[in-house]
Amino acid sequence: MGLLSGDTLGPLAVALLIFLLLLDLMHRRSRWAPRYPPGPTPLPVLGNLLQVDFEDPRPSFNQLRRRFGNVFSLQQVWTPVVVLNGLAAVREALVYRSQDTADRPPPAVYEHLGYGPRAEGVILARYGDAWREQRRFSLTTLRNFGLGKKSLEQWVTEEASCLCAAFADQAGRPFSPMDLLNKAVSNVIASLTFGCRFEYNDPRIIKLLDLTEDGLKEEFNLVRKVVEAVPVLLSIPGLAARVFPAQKAFMALIDELIAEQKMTRDPTQPPRHLTDAFLDEVKEAKGNPESSFNDENLRLVVADLFSAGMVTTSTTLAWALLLMILHPDVQRESSPGG
Repeated sequence: MGLLSGDTLGPLAVALLIFLLLLDLMHRRSRWAPRYPPGPTPLPVLGNLLQVDFEDPRPSFNQLRRRFGNVFSLQQVWTPVVVLNGLAAVREALVYRSQDTADRPPPAVYEHLGYGPRAEGVILARYGDAWREQRRFSLTTLRNFGLGKKSLEQWVTEEASCLCAAFADQAGRPFSPMDLLNKAVSNVIASLTFGCRFEYNDPRIIKLLDLTEDGLKEEFNLVRKVVEAVPVLLSIPGLAARVFPAQKAFMALIDELIAEQKMTRDPTQPPRHLTDAFLDEVKEAKGNPESSFNDENLRLVVADLFSAGMVTTSTTLAWALLLMILHPDVQRESSPGG
């Protein structure tokens, strides 16, 4: 027992700590250094977590880009990450080598939201039969309900009129258009997924947009990166609710909207929108354990369409408005009677 006395326990703990740190360093060098692009030297255990500002990673990435080039690697604890910068690098990875980069890692960090082997949505689905099935269904169904057709153009035109009226209500005062753009785009997506639109002052669409924005912020914080690298931490009771409150509330709101559609749905009538069409597929796939059509996946597919479609489209429209402001000659030519 004398070997574990206070005089020897301290040096033994220090020696053990040094051994583990050296083991961690050797593991990183032997496993990742020869296989990944150059990047900043990782810290033991934490990797590069403290070297990137995850609240706003762009300045950190710009500095690393100037130092290591357009393609560099990071290590989030024990998870390697490759960062691509510039059109040429992104095109090579996503177009010329699309088969190599098409897959997704299992989204363990989102299991608390309902992700699992039979429910992966579309965006985060692994490259396989389930992803192909949902991609084919989504594209076909959206086309059936107007995507690329005159029927959708009518919805977009009507929503554009509501958006212009909301702009006019500002009476020439300076304002940010992002909130109104988000509402307009969300209404077009809602018309495809639920067959309805929301008034701009409807508490549900305001809540939906607020939760979407807060959920995106939750993606870029240090705690999120830690639990992504060490997903076993999410097994701690109550931790997921504290780390991802907005994302869980967003999924709860999606569940409410889907429940409303189920209550008003008439199975004897043709599907009114994507949610109805998905429910028809769920009925047909009943008893097929390999199918990705189930109630759990419906909520994830709808959430994917809202979160991904809204942010990308409204951001594109915001850039279009900025370019119109910077080029008034083009603005005049594109206006009625211009």
